[in-house]
Amino acid sequence: MDEIKLACFLRKIRDFSIENSLRTIECTLAPLLAFSGPVIIWLEKEFKRLTAAFVICNKEAWQMSPNTSTALFTFPKDRGGLQIKMPRAIICSAEWGHLTRCCQFDDRTRQLAEIKYRDALQKHGCLDMEDLQCEAEFLTWDHASQNSFTFACHLTSTIGIRVSWDPFNLDWIASAATADLAQVMINTQHLVHIQLKN
Repeated sequence: MDEIKLACFLRKIRDFSIENSLRTIECTLAPLLAFSGPVIIWLEKEFKRLTAAFVICNKEAWQMSPNTSTALFTFPKDRGGLQIKMPRAIICSAEWGHLTRCCQFDDRTRQLAEIKYRDALQKHGCLDMEDLQCEAEFLTWDHASQNSFTFACHLTSTIGIRVSWDPFNLDWIASAATADLAQVMINTQHLVHIQLKN
């Protein structure tokens, strides 16, 4: 596991400043999680191991004793904590970003995302995203991770936030067919400027 190698590296290289050690973590572990979050389905057991390794790396970076409470990392700065973005929050942000991108463009990922979204709502008897977040709170990690919308809602519920979003609202421009948008532009005599090379 690369996280353990990083922790050993940080322990061995004690002449690194705390700032440089934290930057090393910030440039390696966080992007790894953010990049892989929406793509890899992490089993809860593996994710707990990853979180533990993440905490060990941060303790080494801060040059803390291994017995130091992990709660110190999650407390807000104004209450004496370090307020480090933990793996669950990193993956949550990446997952929602991935869903937003999938729903934004008409490149067939939108249609696939809509199927997943409708499936999640139907499977859990929900009317909208907010209902799904309430339901997902009581699901296990492994069960929630079977659908990307359910998993994103599970993550927000477990870190104590709510997302208000209607990704497939029929009134949004992204929901309109390309032909309908073109017809509206023709009807309103909207000018389109096309620039060719040079």
